[in-house]
Amino acid sequence: MKIGRTCLTQQAFLRALVVLFLLLITFKNILLFQGSMSKFSTDIEMELSATANSSKSKDMPNIDEFIHEPATSPDLNKTAPSIFAERKDEILTDDNKVTKVPEFLLEPEHVGMLIDELELGWSSPPTEWMKDLCPEVVRHFTRFPMVKKVDPKDVKYLPFLPTVHAVQSVCTMKVLKSLAAGLNAQLYLHAGSHLGAILHGQPIPWDDDMDVFMDIRKAEGIWEACSGNGTIVHSSGLRLRCVKFFNAFKVWLHYDGMEKLTHDAVNWYSPFVDLFFYTVEDERIWEIMIQSKRKGAQNYALENYFPSRPYYFGGVHFLGPQSRIAEERYNFNICRMGKFNHRLEEWIRKKGHRMYAIQDLDCDKLKEKFVFRDRERNNLLVIGSGEDVQEEVYISAEAAEMKTVVIQSPTLVQRQDWYHKPDTMGQELTNSIASLNEVEVDNSISPNKYCKGPLKVLELNAERGRWWMEASTLQVVKEADVIILNEMDIGMARSDNQHTTRLMAHFLGMNYAFGLEFVELTQGTDEDRSNANMVSDFQGLHGNAFLTKCEISDTIIVRNPVGKYFSSEKVGLNANGTEKRLGGRMGLFGKILVDDGRETVIASVHKLEKNVEVVKEYIGDNDAIVAGDQPGNYCSQIGLQNIVSSVGGRSEHNTWPASCKSLGRTRGDNICSNMNIVEEEVTTKPCVTNFSFSTKIGDHALTSVVLEHQSTG
Repeated sequence: MKIGRTCLTQQAFLRALVVLFLLLITFKNILLFQGSMSKFSTDIEMELSATANSSKSKDMPNIDEFIHEPATSPDLNKTAPSIFAERKDEILTDDNKVTKVPEFLLEPEHVGMLIDELELGWSSPPTEWMKDLCPEVVRHFTRFPMVKKVDPKDVKYLPFLPTVHAVQSVCTMKVLKSLAAGLNAQLYLHAGSHLGAILHGQPIPWDDDMDVFMDIRKAEGIWEACSGNGTIVHSSGLRLRCVKFFNAFKVWLHYDGMEKLTHDAVNWYSPFVDLFFYTVEDERIWEIMIQSKRKGAQNYALENYFPSRPYYFGGVHFLGPQSRIAEERYNFNICRMGKFNHRLEEWIRKKGHRMYAIQDLDCDKLKEKFVFRDRERNNLLVIGSGEDVQEEVYISAEAAEMKTVVIQSPTLVQRQDWYHKPDTMGQELTNSIASLNEVEVDNSISPNKYCKGPLKVLELNAERGRWWMEASTLQVVKEADVIILNEMDIGMARSDNQHTTRLMAHFLGMNYAFGLEFVELTQGTDEDRSNANMVSDFQGLHGNAFLTKCEISDTIIVRNPVGKYFSSEKVGLNANGTEKRLGGRMGLFGKILVDDGRETVIASVHKLEKNVEVVKEYIGDNDAIVAGDQPGNYCSQIGLQNIVSSVGGRSEHNTWPASCKSLGRTRGDNICSNMNIVEEEVTTKPCVTNFSFSTKIGDHALTSVVLEHQSTG
């Protein structure tokens, strides 16, 4: 019995080993499958490149990046038998099996011929909706065209981007940007589109793939707007539509009679844009798989990603991360084309075989054909030598840098330490801030020494400056000679850690002066903290500014004591305890020269009290324009007139709390001056509306007026 039990035990043990072995094999297969899917989901782009010194490369293309319409290709039919060398290789087939199939290598000596035979331009005129919605995009690609849409010959699906599809794609991104802004979300260039912006100022000509990035907390709002039949964005019935894939939304502009170029296995149309989503965790931005909400492999350190900066991209400016993100992800020294056409979801093919391998492209030859950014003069796009075609379109990369900031920003640790100091130390700590009353002035942006009268003057409390780019598209802003700004951030996470004044000034081509109002010891109100999204404040500075089209001089700051703004009590002055600040309400004053050199005082004031004699002495006998979030009776206190119109009634000139629907219930913003009124003051809602999507750029209305010198003769 003992022996028998032992045999049975051994048999059972052997059976258990077999079962365990089978389980291990099954588990291994599951892991392999998950690994394959993980690779499938994270290697979203293939090997693509961008410039004379650029490339973009990954291990394998993926179905999630299939974008746009049939690829165009040169006619290689007559030489095809000799220019391709067949070889065997392992690939992943449609049913996720690894097999050996013929693969063809486009030899280096024939790549030049491939480029030479490309024909650039429009295959058909731009549609009316393109010209209506995105005229700047049409202009860009008319000046810097991609390839024409041609019938593929022996070699199919080369991923060169046709001009018409480039316009559709960038226009889709423009509409999507407006939708995101309407949801209080920023849209960022991502992956290959970020690379294209850096190196071409447009999509990479041999990359048919567009990528953008946004906060996953706003995904539901995007989905509500574009899923199903989507949202009508043009009178022709054009709609913004989207479907959900495992790692991104596929977003496109859909028109009646649109041909479905993608295959029947998917339910989206092309050309489309891949909208990826991110979350912030452990001081990094993580790409999120939209279906599973799992983190993907792509992630970036916050200090490398922010501050975000504007990039010119095919006629439109989009925000994107710092260029180092692309520099670390891609090799800028190679021009490389991938082996997959994302617009059709097809491998490059020849005679039924797929997956061509293409040698690195000749960057110098590409420069003769396509637009590249002049890397020495980074505000220029050039073709060839740059002598024949060039366009000044870039916001200089220096505009996004922080080296111009004259205030010595306290470190995050220092700000945290100050936060815990007793309330009685507020003024002492304020007085210890180095460069507290220094003014940052940049007269290098506009070359004009004098401004030309009469002056178009605009005042705006920009509520952190988060939406400075959208505000800059308003006609009243673009036409202004002088822009007086309140509440502009430097290095605050709620406004992407940007220098909002400097970026706005560069965007509008104006000089600027910035003065510090507060060092922020918290991330601000509840809404501010939500916008910050767990990103730290890099500088923590907040203040007032003015922009002009001419040279600024003789700047000073007049300041109130810090008072209850540095307080642990929950009071109105500290937003019920959510804010704690050092500094003090203040006015920033400076001078410009108008017409024949007449001195004119410009000032941005924000709830400035007392200091009346100091201000009056500074103004003296000069023309003066003093404006901001300030009570109306302040004008008379400093010897100026309140420039407020009575046209339309008092309610038509309220400024707070304003929105896209209302000018508010009271007048909180005023322009004071001793100059003649040429055109009556006008109040404008703080709202930008495009494609039926509205963005609130602040909680104060804009006030504007046209003024000229008051002649004594």
